[in-house]
Amino acid sequence: MEHVIEILKHSEVVLMKKIKAMKDGKPKYAASERLNEIRHAIAVLKAHDELDQMLADNEDDLLIEQFKQHPPQAKA
Repeated sequence: MEHVIEILKHSEVVLMKKIKAMKDGKPKYAASERLNEIRHAIAVLKAHDELDQMLADNEDDLLIEQFKQHPPQAKA
């Protein structure tokens, strides 16, 4: 996931440089809208990555709690 975020950040920088060089008008506004989409995608991916990390960190605690509530029963 980190690699994808880095690629999007690079795309963001490249697009920002292109926008700065453009004159005002429709193409600049369209590029600006695309830049906002890239920034939103970066934010979503970062949030998803952080949530995955939190769930991975808490997975052991969740399993322990589950076994406490529903202990395994041996079958004869």
